[in-house]
Amino acid sequence: MFTDRSFLLERQYRTAENLNARIELHERFSTNPEPFSRWVFDRLRLPSEADILEVGCGNGNLWAANRDRIPAGWRLTLTDISPGMIDEARERLGDLASYGVADVQELPFVSDSFDAVVANHMLFHVPARERALTEISRVLRTGGTAIATTNGRDHLRELDARSERWSRSFGLENGRAQLERFFRDVELEHFPDSLEITEVEPLLGYVRSLGKAESDEDLARLAKDAEAAIARDGCLRVTKSIGLFRGRKP
Repeated sequence: MFTDRSFLLERQYRTAENLNARIELHERFSTNPEPFSRWVFDRLRLPSEADILEVGCGNGNLWAANRDRIPAGWRLTLTDISPGMIDEARERLGDLASYGVADVQELPFVSDSFDAVVANHMLFHVPARERALTEISRVLRTGGTAIATTNGRDHLRELDARSERWSRSFGLENGRAQLERFFRDVELEHFPDSLEITEVEPLLGYVRSLGKAESDEDLARLAKDAEAAIARDGCLRVTKSIGLFRGRKP
């Protein structure tokens, strides 16, 4: 389901509502005081003049969270398969970037166009990742940087079947092998974090945002379990497994 184009376009990412619900949960209850988007930005490590492409940009949160730190010489191009997401990113960022509806499996750019390509928590949505990585490599200049963030197997494990399992196809455990077919010097860095959830409704909003067929009974059970944990321990503690791959085009 999570690589099905119609599901992604018509249900999951038609607007930014679902993505915003997930971002809200992490922004409000993460134990690491450094926001993930700021952490990712620090690891781009690009010169003051650079052409940067983000594939699957969503609502543009990476750049909105770092608006005050983007060098004047960075030329941003943001793409997504969802027109709704592109509209959201454009509304947030205005003329800070150029925008386009595009599929990472068939990028509408000439070869050797960018110094960096960022794939932020999106490659697990791509059914043909080899084709996508071929395209990312093609549009990168020699020596250019490929950045891919994703989750690990233990991400949100306390939420059991309700948690997000999108990263099984491209996660912290198997992403390096996929990237090393196209890029060299691939390195993985983990982002240390967890959740301490003190309110039930944002958690329910997160679960609803996944687009799964959660029944009212399942949601009521989750709410009851979360309320019990909060009453007993002061919060519901949830594991996060999240990180970033960085490689270079040969």
